[in-house]
Amino acid sequence: MIERPGRLLVVGFPGTTPPPELFSFARRWGLAGVILFSRNVPEDTDVARLVAAVRQGLAEADPGSPALVLVDQEGGRVERVRHGVPRLPAARDLAASPLAELTAGVEAQARALAAFGIDVNLAPVCDLPAEGESGVIGDRAFGSDPRAVAACVRAHVRACLRGGVAPCAKHFPGHGRARADSHRRLPTVRAGWDDLWGRDLVPFRAAVGDGAPLVMAGHLRFPAVDLRPATLSPVWIEEVLRGRMGFAGAVISDDMEMGALDGLGPPPDVAVRAVAAGCDLLIYGRTLRPDLALEPVAEALGRRLGPERAAQAERRLGRLGRGGAP
Repeated sequence: MIERPGRLLVVGFPGTTPPPELFSFARRWGLAGVILFSRNVPEDTDVARLVAAVRQGLAEADPGSPALVLVDQEGGRVERVRHGVPRLPAARDLAASPLAELTAGVEAQARALAAFGIDVNLAPVCDLPAEGESGVIGDRAFGSDPRAVAACVRAHVRACLRGGVAPCAKHFPGHGRARADSHRRLPTVRAGWDDLWGRDLVPFRAAVGDGAPLVMAGHLRFPAVDLRPATLSPVWIEEVLRGRMGFAGAVISDDMEMGALDGLGPPPDVAVRAVAAGCDLLIYGRTLRPDLALEPVAEALGRRLGPERAAQAERRLGRLGRGGAP
């Protein structure tokens, strides 16, 4: 039994101040941290004060929590903090610039996020759209050429680490070919293993090789490898990512409230399967969704998983603060 199963969870919250319910949950179950969205940081928000309030509240409610603060700050249309942080173009446009400009922009962005107290930027996107297509990911991808994208990913990871924020390579094993949006339903990608290893996984291998401390598992199904979504697949996480690619850092899920996971079982069961498959941290971005209460998720994790799995995840997550690499 896990004593503080909430330390496997990162949650979102409404408004510009952390609500009492957030800390009540942390007091009972524990909590790894929070993820910030645009709703939390409108133009007039003191981001540093908000982050400090989260940290102080978690320190009091759950002493020993890693108290991580995460944000999606890719550039372009995915930028949650829109003031006090250098704006970056979308990845596709950034890739058209010299690598020196990409590096300088990402490092400046990371330094600004670190100054606010943010630990993790959920970027870079490592997805490869099919040649000549933009797919669902669109301009969030650096491009379709695996070597060129790998070069951008390496530069991004290094710059982010130098700036003091932990980068996260996403959406493993690759959302680029998907025609369905995993926010709405589970995409199925019909590509063979050799093609995936030699193309789609190249940017992820670059990220791992250059010290990315965090990889996000996507809600994507690749029948040639495993019928389960990657988030719930020990084949993808343990055998491929950790075994073949040598990744020693933490694996985080994409948002567990996305439509891709609907119909795969009750949320507590799906959460247990994700952690058992190798996810060290689960994101729940919309805690007010009426059909999902986090308490049953935490209870199921605590009852059905062993303390050794929680300790393993905690060790990996402990390396994330302030851009730490594994």
